[in-house]
Amino acid sequence: MSEILLFSKRRYIGYRLANLPGPLMRTTSQEDYYKMKTLTGFAIAAFALTAVSATTPALADGHGNKLMKQIEMKVQNKAHAGVIAKRRMAMRAISGNMKTIAGYLKANKGGPANVAKSAMAISNIAKVVPGLFPTGTGMARYPAVTGAKPAIFSDSAGFKKAAMTTASAAANLAKVASAPNAGKKEIGMAFGVVGKSCGSCHKVYRQKLKKKK
Repeated sequence: MSEILLFSKRRYIGYRLANLPGPLMRTTSQEDYYKMKTLTGFAIAAFALTAVSATTPALADGHGNKLMKQIEMKVQNKAHAGVIAKRRMAMRAISGNMKTIAGYLKANKGGPANVAKSAMAISNIAKVVPGLFPTGTGMARYPAVTGAKPAIFSDSAGFKKAAMTTASAAANLAKVASAPNAGKKEIGMAFGVVGKSCGSCHKVYRQKLKKKK
């Protein structure tokens, strides 16, 4: 089996090796083999995020590179810096899509089709979020860089369940918005469930980072 691990081709679904969070080529020692397996998990999650980048501006534009540079200045471990940047971009993308949906409900910006598209983007990202929190990358080690509470790692099953709840709620919102003659009332109710699931997850697993003045 090639040491490239799932990357026998230079490109795969449009994602370049240069964008992966850290090197995938290692020696064959047991320690490095463990690291390779861990990084492979990062890469798989990155694939899923790339698949929805078309509907998530935070992933598609230059903000990701800027954030990555900021994090690398504080996190010397490149693999950790990469995965922290990836999940923060993912959260920004979810937030951006939530705003798109709210824009339709509050100000008639866009339409049900836009809601459905954003809702599916949220669902797709939520599904891979648990894989973006490997051990040792939380706020206990990087307090000024990530708001990932210790509970994410001590209760990984609960965290994954919370993420899947959000993914399911967002998928249902997409279904509601895609229905013929979808009304704002129905869309709003489904959107409220998504917001509630996000809030419940944040309450237990997220510490909001302080914004720079």
